[in-house]
Amino acid sequence: MPKEDAHALPSVAEGDERARGLVSDLLEEAEREAERFTWEGTLADYIELVVKAPGVSRLSHNMVYDAILAEGVGESPTGETVYGLFSGELFGMDGPIDRLVQHFGSSAKRLEDRKRILLLLGPPASGKSTLVALMKSALERFSRTPEGTTYAIKGCPMQEEPLHLIPHQMRARLMEEHGVYIEGDLCPRCRYLLRTVYKGRISEMPIERVVFSEYEAVGIGYYAATNPNPSDASLLVGSVDTTRLEGDRLEVAGKAFRLDGELNVANRGLMEFVEIFKADKHLLTTLLGVAQERLIKMERFGSVYADEVIIGHSNEGDFKTFTEDEHSEALSDRLVTIQTPYNLGVHNEVKIYEKMVRESGLQGTHVSPLTLPAMSIFSVLSRLEPPARQGMSLLDKLRLYDGEVLPHYSKQDVVEIRRHHANEGMKGISPRYVMNRLSTVAASQDVICVSPLSGLNSLWEGLREHVSLDEADHLKYIDLMKDTVEEHNRRAIDVAQKAWTPSFEQRARELQSEYLSAVEDHLSGEGSNDREMREMEKYAGVPDRGRGEFRGEMHDFYAGLKERGVSCDYSIEPRLKAAVEARLLPTRRQLERSLTMPRFAKQRVEWRRRRDDVARRLTNEYGFCGICAEDAIEYVIHILKSRSVIRTPKNEGVEWQWELNPQGPSEREQTA
Repeated sequence: MPKEDAHALPSVAEGDERARGLVSDLLEEAEREAERFTWEGTLADYIELVVKAPGVSRLSHNMVYDAILAEGVGESPTGETVYGLFSGELFGMDGPIDRLVQHFGSSAKRLEDRKRILLLLGPPASGKSTLVALMKSALERFSRTPEGTTYAIKGCPMQEEPLHLIPHQMRARLMEEHGVYIEGDLCPRCRYLLRTVYKGRISEMPIERVVFSEYEAVGIGYYAATNPNPSDASLLVGSVDTTRLEGDRLEVAGKAFRLDGELNVANRGLMEFVEIFKADKHLLTTLLGVAQERLIKMERFGSVYADEVIIGHSNEGDFKTFTEDEHSEALSDRLVTIQTPYNLGVHNEVKIYEKMVRESGLQGTHVSPLTLPAMSIFSVLSRLEPPARQGMSLLDKLRLYDGEVLPHYSKQDVVEIRRHHANEGMKGISPRYVMNRLSTVAASQDVICVSPLSGLNSLWEGLREHVSLDEADHLKYIDLMKDTVEEHNRRAIDVAQKAWTPSFEQRARELQSEYLSAVEDHLSGEGSNDREMREMEKYAGVPDRGRGEFRGEMHDFYAGLKERGVSCDYSIEPRLKAAVEARLLPTRRQLERSLTMPRFAKQRVEWRRRRDDVARRLTNEYGFCGICAEDAIEYVIHILKSRSVIRTPKNEGVEWQWELNPQGPSEREQTA
């Protein structure tokens, strides 16, 4: 080895030294992190902290509410409140999330809502567990911040609120003079220690900082009602050491109660109860006591105070069975129910699958950009109820729910349609099923790129194998598949039209900007090109008599975005989006003629150049690979020529008239 190369490499000793230095740095950093959450003091120290900042002693609902808000609160481009905790994690759940946050906002003020069990009611894989998991994570993070610092009596298995040491007769003074609210009583363990070890000297009871952690069983409890007939309630209310049942009631409670149940763990935090209505009625009665009276009932040994958020989740079937039981009336009256239906917007459904793909092992297989939308169309259609409005098709409803502009329908119409179908989305195909079927087709050895039709075929094959489908369901899904293909065809053409148009996105932004500038000049009285504005407004479906109102709405909408610093593209306002696309995109006839190979050889050089440009834009700008770009172009030509893609002979099944698994550039030659 040359001399200079030898000097370039570290020696074994130098490598060992660097490794030791790295280990030392890591250990020091870990210790510093642990010290951040280490605090011990006296009750006097704690009271001083509380007097300065009464929020330190916040109750559980307030704690969860503050934890949600601490993750950030913003506003969407269209003006809806966006909570940072859920943004990018849950899609199409704005309504349930708003109701959830409102519930905690009300409960944080100690209103009646805090005496209720929060029930998330929805079908499987509708986001219930994810919603609770995000809140639990937020609670853990918040307790690690200065704003979320939480203190407890040292060593208490229920992370006891230290203010419970204050005698009841003295609590009113703290409230009157410092606004410090105290609720609850010492747990049996702390009461026993105070009387026997500290001889009633509350000032000597040690106080420490605690950090919530589900894994360490601090402040976050979890119970899954997998066994409808548990042998006892100890998993919830805590176990009892039967060897220590001798002595007076205080001694027995203080020494025998282990306080190790999930309800004990969740004190001052959050309790998640999975499949809540599969639980034994005795356990449900216990939950009722915690929610309504803040007490964990211990059979023959009195009660233990507990302040915690109880969140249960269930499906509609179990909930219906529960409500039909006449003995369930008391608990039913103590529920705040939030429906978490399946998403009903295709664009949000696509986001759900994109997130699931990122978190799965599918990254090694290319998925056509048209595949997830196609599968999303089918899953969303399965959740929609037949339109009650005369003349409206199921695809019209799908497009309206997805924010599209359709003739003869307004935003208010969409609100009314949703109101008349309040339970929509509580049934249908789940995202989990769609991802399972996508994984199945992606795992096939002959699949290089998952095409839209291969994804749809996988959905169909899975349903066909479902033994619980009756004839009516079978016919329904055949009709839905035909509708899905129709909508997929429209979207495939739309992508091809955009790829056909050079620099489409840039030109769309420019056209939008020109129109908005003209509107601003018009409204300020500086004069404008009214003819150009009317051209855009006609494409947006705005009648002559409505142009003034439309211009005012566009100006106010985009001015509001600018004030909030929201950057946006041309597609954010659906009416203007429709107008821009109508101005820039080729007609279907133009697209067909330009992509179809001409009859005469001398015309084919220009045709090939134009076609290659479309393929290049599909790959460079729209996420296609060479295989699915070529397949998309050929497919669009096929459907523009009104050729069949799907057959359903005698409504007994589905037959595809197009290759499901393209392997490379097609050899097909299109003729005039």
